Amino acid sequence: MAVTGIGTYASYTNSYGNTQNAGNKTGRTYKNAHEYKNYLTQKYDCLRSRDYSVNINRSLLSEAMGDEKTKQWLEYNLSLIPESIEKLKAAQSARGCKVLSVTDTINGYDSITEEVLVTDEVDPGTEKARKELEE
Repeated sequence: MAVTGIGTYASYTNSYGNTQNAGNKTGRTYKNAHEYKNYLTQKYDCLRSRDYSVNINRSLLSEAMGDEKTKQWLEYNLSLIPESIEKLKAAQSARGCKVLSVTDTINGYDSITEEVLVTDEVDPGTEKARKELEE
């Protein structure tokens, strides 16, 4: 009895490679990092926000243009930024603080820095406010 329908390792890898190449051919290509940044700015609201700023390292943009894994990572994290900042503002508000500014900098693959400037807003009717005014 013969087993049929099983290919060789080479046929599977060639098939996978052809699928990957077909995806790259149909995908959008960019001439330079500036053009890719313009595309991202149109696609992601966080790059157009007036409430906070998001900066992307130019070398990361160049890397993402040529590496699908980096591109997916970058775009996934850009999609998370608005919700992340809303949660940050809610957490600071719960502590009685007001967020004055937020700057997210995407430095490289798996490297994001967030700078947050907050002010302590005290409700003048609370016990804490009375103590701070006495000091």
